[in-house]
Amino acid sequence: MNRSGEINAFFDQQLSAWDDARQRFASLEQVSTREIVVDGFALTIQYNPTRIVSTSANISKQALSERPCFLCEKNRPACQMTKVVDDDFELLVNPFPIMPKHYTIPLRRHEPQVIADRYEEMLKLLALYPELTVFYNGAHCGASAPDHMHLQAAEGGLLPIQKHWRQLCKTLEKLCPTDIGNAENGTLTNGIYHIVGYPFAAFLLYSDNETTGEELFSAIYNAMSEMSETDDEPMMNIVVWRENNGFASVVFPRRNHRPKCYYATDDSQRLVSPGALDMAGLVITPRDTDYEVLNAEEIKQIFAEVSYTEADVEALKAKLKSRNDMSPNVKVGIVNARELSFTLNDTYLLGSEPMSGRHTALFAEGKIMLNGKPYDDVLLMPTAPASSFTLEDVTIGVNFHWERKENETFEGMLHLVIDNGTICAINELPVENYLRSVISSEMRADASLQLLKAHAVISRSWLISQLRHAGGNAVATCRHSSDCCIQNEVIRWYDREDHRLFDVCADDHCQRYQGITRATRQQVDRAVKETCGEVIMYGDEICDARFSKCCGGQTEEFQYCWDDTPKAYLKSVADPYCNTDDKNVLRQVLNDYDLETDDFHDWTTSYSVEEVSRLVRENTKKDIGSITDIIPMERGKSGRIWKLRLCGTIGELIIGKELEIRRVLSTSHLKSSWFDVERTTDDNGHTIGFVLHGHGWGHGVGLCQIGAAVMGEKGIDYKEILKHYYNKSEIKKLY
Repeated sequence: MNRSGEINAFFDQQLSAWDDARQRFASLEQVSTREIVVDGFALTIQYNPTRIVSTSANISKQALSERPCFLCEKNRPACQMTKVVDDDFELLVNPFPIMPKHYTIPLRRHEPQVIADRYEEMLKLLALYPELTVFYNGAHCGASAPDHMHLQAAEGGLLPIQKHWRQLCKTLEKLCPTDIGNAENGTLTNGIYHIVGYPFAAFLLYSDNETTGEELFSAIYNAMSEMSETDDEPMMNIVVWRENNGFASVVFPRRNHRPKCYYATDDSQRLVSPGALDMAGLVITPRDTDYEVLNAEEIKQIFAEVSYTEADVEALKAKLKSRNDMSPNVKVGIVNARELSFTLNDTYLLGSEPMSGRHTALFAEGKIMLNGKPYDDVLLMPTAPASSFTLEDVTIGVNFHWERKENETFEGMLHLVIDNGTICAINELPVENYLRSVISSEMRADASLQLLKAHAVISRSWLISQLRHAGGNAVATCRHSSDCCIQNEVIRWYDREDHRLFDVCADDHCQRYQGITRATRQQVDRAVKETCGEVIMYGDEICDARFSKCCGGQTEEFQYCWDDTPKAYLKSVADPYCNTDDKNVLRQVLNDYDLETDDFHDWTTSYSVEEVSRLVRENTKKDIGSITDIIPMERGKSGRIWKLRLCGTIGELIIGKELEIRRVLSTSHLKSSWFDVERTTDDNGHTIGFVLHGHGWGHGVGLCQIGAAVMGEKGIDYKEILKHYYNKSEIKKLY
């Protein structure tokens, strides 16, 4: 939500109540500036005497211990107002401004200046106030309050690096990831770039969403940490602003706090102490003598002393090029229909045209008709990271007993494409954002942290395994992957096949994905963030990590449910945990419609002869007469039937594998294929029906969600949970 109006009103109100600050901002309009060209780039020199306090600040440990922290609330002037940003940060007007509408954004508690876990706040601020530029000074490279975590912000677009941005974009060198495009004619794709045309070391992190931005920052932060000779945070300044509806973050790596000339005791002294704004091309001089005599050669020398050397830059570039493993985006197929109604809850762009509100797209004469115009496809791009859209009448639980329609809300891009005479709605977003919804859709967002972390890892593993397997060669839609039919035998298995138009669908066929309709909570965000990039691997293979609702006490092996290719990490294991009636545990795994099922571990289903005969006839399209017997022929390691004989008065039929058995013997899906058959007879011994005594809910392969929930509730670590269900696998971090 854009709250620019609020911050402008706050600024005006603060100046009207604080005379000193109002006078300094008024004086700022009269400051002297001049340009100096260094290596072809025009930097601005500003004479600003009010900044002498910050420029000459003593930030030694002793000095900090002897002065009260001016960012703590108790030590601020009585007339200094505050505006709460979120639970962690608040916003103040900076009383010693460098730029118009200059703000300080301190943490609401006294903690050291460290950006590692706070970078995301810079992006959040820009989502709220997109007209700003947000910047950070490291504790040893510009921060005058290194003992109190804080950011700063100012009116955007005024820094020299921003004014010359189009020119700089023409010389960007993309470092990672290298497989998703490059900068060309000012158009950027997600990644880390070396800004080749800048006069000293500078790196661009461009992202079209907050999650990718955090991942890119982690990559450069970790690479710089590896190059640092101390355990302290690597020295850096950061400047971030909105660019093409995304985030442009420029990181300036540092090696020294101040240049040698700062400490000179003769006429060569220059009181220049570079911070983020200096690094962005606005060089602050609090003394008129320095302002008047500084020249290009001195400026170049100053920044050469405080910035990375050429050798440092090349070493950092090499490290970043080796990190070509950033989180990908995923395209999720949501719904198909000849008529789709949706609401853009925020402003989206169709090309350059802004759109919002409710719309209806119609398929007519081979085109998508939207707002009276025909399109071959429609791509709606969000203008802010948290922008969302709502699709009406999305079917969930397709072909299952809980099938229903509901309106669902999603973040990210909305792509409408033509698919066999219908319109297909596709949502594209970063994998980590997708996982936040999957975890909340597959189970409740307030489940135990260990369960959520385990599920984050397996959902990520399965998804990335599918993305790598697809390799761009996809088939049409959700379908079975094998159909071995002879005269009286149908052995068919259904798998999560690739899709022609998108990577995965949004229903149980792939993974439940219901956008932000199933509201996530801090626990889910924490689980995804703390396992970011982690997958289960068996050797060099990312595991095809299957999971089911309840294994019934014994998990099954892959080949009895799908292709006849056993997977060494999907062995049958005993599960003593999943037989529970603990309502607190069950509600973690079972959403409202899942709770409509209460006999998931041990269950009984009864059929009359007439009922089962009709099911077989309708579901197989084969008529073998009145069913006289149901005979399990072959079972997997858990006891699940993977080949079943159906005997009728005019023929026989053999069916398999497990999901085909469940499909044939139910109007939707039988809970599992692990069952024993009891024939019921009348007084004359004639068969009148069948009772299936079964166990478990789902195919039973891999992780058992209810068993894992019990383990998580007992405090068992997520890595131990995964080790239990996935034989001889190990967790590795891809990105």
